[in-house]
Amino acid sequence: MEQSHGDCQLPLGYDGVVRIRAVPHLVLRPEPQSQPTLLNPDIWQVLVGGSSENVAGNVPCRLEWIVTSDCFAEKRVPHRRETCLTPNGKGFMVREKDGEGMKPLVVSVYELGLIGTGRLGFRLEPLLFGNQPVEVKPGDAAAIPFDLGARIDFGLAPTELKSDWLPDFLERHVRGVQVGSLLQLKPDITNLFNGHLATLDLYPTPVEGVAPDEAATLHVEWEVGHPDAAKVLLWRVGFLAVRGGEKEVLNNRLAAIGGMESSSTLGFQYRLGITKKPKDAPPAPEKKKGDKKPPPPPPPMEGVFAEPRLALEVPRPRLKSFGVRLDGGRLGIRGSFENFNDSVELDLTVKTYVRVPYGEGWRVEELDDFFRNVLESTRLETSLPIQHTEKQYAAVTLCLPDDVSTLLAEIQTVTVTTRENTFEREVLNLKQLPRHYVEVLKKVPGLQVFAAIQPTSLANTREAPFWAVADYEASEPGKEHGFAPFEGGAFVSRVFANGVCTGNTVDLSGEAERLSSPIPIVPPELQEEFSLFVGTVCGEAIGQSEAAWKGVAHTIMNRVARRQEWVAHLTPTDVITKTGFDGRKHKNCEAARAYLKSPASSALEFREKLERLITAVTPIYMRMAGDGGDPVYFYSPAAQKALHAEKPTEYPSEKPGFVDQGGDKALVDISAEVLGGTKDDFRFYAFRYPEKNARMTRQEIAVARAQPPVAKGK
Repeated sequence: MEQSHGDCQLPLGYDGVVRIRAVPHLVLRPEPQSQPTLLNPDIWQVLVGGSSENVAGNVPCRLEWIVTSDCFAEKRVPHRRETCLTPNGKGFMVREKDGEGMKPLVVSVYELGLIGTGRLGFRLEPLLFGNQPVEVKPGDAAAIPFDLGARIDFGLAPTELKSDWLPDFLERHVRGVQVGSLLQLKPDITNLFNGHLATLDLYPTPVEGVAPDEAATLHVEWEVGHPDAAKVLLWRVGFLAVRGGEKEVLNNRLAAIGGMESSSTLGFQYRLGITKKPKDAPPAPEKKKGDKKPPPPPPPMEGVFAEPRLALEVPRPRLKSFGVRLDGGRLGIRGSFENFNDSVELDLTVKTYVRVPYGEGWRVEELDDFFRNVLESTRLETSLPIQHTEKQYAAVTLCLPDDVSTLLAEIQTVTVTTRENTFEREVLNLKQLPRHYVEVLKKVPGLQVFAAIQPTSLANTREAPFWAVADYEASEPGKEHGFAPFEGGAFVSRVFANGVCTGNTVDLSGEAERLSSPIPIVPPELQEEFSLFVGTVCGEAIGQSEAAWKGVAHTIMNRVARRQEWVAHLTPTDVITKTGFDGRKHKNCEAARAYLKSPASSALEFREKLERLITAVTPIYMRMAGDGGDPVYFYSPAAQKALHAEKPTEYPSEKPGFVDQGGDKALVDISAEVLGGTKDDFRFYAFRYPEKNARMTRQEIAVARAQPPVAKGK
């Protein structure tokens, strides 16, 4: 023999029997083979062979595949059937056993889990004593290449996909790839998988060693090669949005896109899988009496799956600004995000808190609870110089109890939606509070107000920390910027926070001090008439300026108990109902009176204006604001002109008849004096000879009420 493969040593004097077993030493030199084309994923005939020495007859061997691909790392998969080394001229081939014979070596894409572009190496281990295995690495020349390309490309959704079937609330104007941008997923999958089912999981790149977040994973399914697949393959970056069967998007909510550490970018991964279409289960046999076992389940689906791959990286969304403001008695919040696409609409829950001095530190309390406690304690402590019933007391000082509850309920939970990366919301208008509310609040020293926001929870979804929705820079001691983590009414670590606070506070007591005004209180016995008075002014002039409101209010009050013209009309109610003030019949009058009864629960279109109107006309009604130039008539030129054109017989002129009345009742135009520089559609008139049309004295009015005179005319 040319080479020794083992030694045998015997002791001196050994007289036993020595049996020597000789086996051939195989020399295998795998070489590249001309591989048949892969046409069927289930049946791929491959050739493994090369030159050899001492291969005589079929030699059983163990075959193990060593596979690499651009879709997964190296893996080893044993061949499922028995194999043999068979002579092939001066070399060898690997074949499979087929009964008593042999057949070509066949593999299945699903058996080996092949997907993507890669190479098949292998390890051959002859099952013959004394022979060593031979291994071909995937990078060696004898390895077998395969091309089962399977990847996903990501691009902005084309315009043609956003015209007919795409819902309006999804992206319309894509400006770049950010969280919220609408992307068209473009599969690049070999035709060999046509008709198979593809599955795609998209999720934020997890921290090393942590499994992907199932609650933040988007799952999409489609049929490979189907012409309508593009309509399913849409993704709003960072959203759990998939298309339903009726052209609707389901589960359209933002994923928990945060990471454990802050970074400038946010990465997403995808995992692609391809499976055969499931076969229909055979019909279940008729159940016979005594049958206990259910029919066997259908066989599992065969499939191949790629390892996670990088989908894309986008700028990490961040909270850019968030503050509380107090402007003209209006308490509100304002903020902005960056790196969300403009189409993103986040629903946020806003909660307001107060920070009040407590010992050497501060106490945090919800704003509505604080209001309720302070107002209730003040109500019980306050004593009035005039005896009132409980109902009258509430009307004069606090407004009705139901209004208090309704008002406080409005600030218990406030929501806001971001629009184009910004959000703003008024939380409370101090001007809507009854006077006593403001008086109480201004007496609380150091009353600081701030707000907190958190993502609005959806049904059946876990709550994500705020930093997991949008990263932010947390404030720390000594820093003048950032936002404090907040949870359940307390400042906490960012790890445990489900919300974030405004970067500032505002002084509510100081604003209340500025808002405190000497507006008079209407006595309970006059409130019904005052309601009619305010409603009439609103019905006549809510669309005009504040000067016009005051002019109309003065006109009503200047007619009360006026000699000559309105001597029989001794109250504002008489003047309004009997001297032609049609504004009392307008729908705005009804809405204004409803507001006065219950400010917090009313729904008046001109609510903001009405607040200012009440402040402006209350002193006039209470005879604390003079006569405003003594207007006694007014009209709207535009309205009069329209009436003349519509009803020329009833309205023969574009000016009312009173404008040109003469004698002691002659008038003078005082519009400029009443309106100042405003351009209202009103003309106001006063008596030219006011001394001949003076107002009755209090004594004369008292006598007239006791013995009402006959009116001389309207």
